[in-house]
Amino acid sequence: MRRLRNRAGLSLVEVTIMLLVLMLLAGVLAPSIMDFVRDAQWVKVKEDCEAIGISVARTMRDVPPCFRLVGTDACTVDNRVDLLWSDGITAGAISPTSPASTNYTLAGGNATGPLNWDTNITTQDGSMEQHMVRNDLLVPYPVPNVLYPRTVPAGPQQGTGWRGAYLSAPIGPDPWGGAYMVNSAFLSTATDAYAEAEGRNGSSWNRDVFCLSGGPNRQYETYFGGCLGTVQFGTCREGDDFTFVIQGGTR
Repeated sequence: MRRLRNRAGLSLVEVTIMLLVLMLLAGVLAPSIMDFVRDAQWVKVKEDCEAIGISVARTMRDVPPCFRLVGTDACTVDNRVDLLWSDGITAGAISPTSPASTNYTLAGGNATGPLNWDTNITTQDGSMEQHMVRNDLLVPYPVPNVLYPRTVPAGPQQGTGWRGAYLSAPIGPDPWGGAYMVNSAFLSTATDAYAEAEGRNGSSWNRDVFCLSGGPNRQYETYFGGCLGTVQFGTCREGDDFTFVIQGGTR
């Protein structure tokens, strides 16, 4: 105890110098640390959207040609799921700050109304977890042993029935707390869409299906139909959104 009392401590000047050095180091290192954090966030978004895209493709292999509100009925205008969303802010009964210019209004009789990332515009939306994890629709997608009660086809067959889960729950949110979106309306044309417009039965959609993250500002700024031009192919990303194309070209 006598030795500890006699041990000299740091003076006020020395403590002040050490604090100044630590503050200087923090000021120099902070931008680099934030860069690493931002890079990690974008990497996560990329990996999440890739996983969602692969799961959408696998689900459509088993229960083609589109996501449906009633799993056993045809892909009609009223039965087609036009928008899929993950967990996160703006998920389900949402009102994301999406500019009005992103409305896809050229669908004519091929959709129940304007298509946008705002599900208040259309009731034809669904959660990714419901369709790709639980299959707990009011009338679920049929499973293989129902469609093929005698012998389930072996190997990579199409239309064998729902064989999920295709993703691990919970799905989302993105690193900024927002919901991932998929414009699933463009997976397939509706069987009863006969209006003289893009997307009619017997014709095709000229739009990409893509996974979208609203980015750091959580605003869905990318056009629902991909690009503002009415005959333009591809996806035109806007703002700080992240897009991952799941299915492209004319369908």
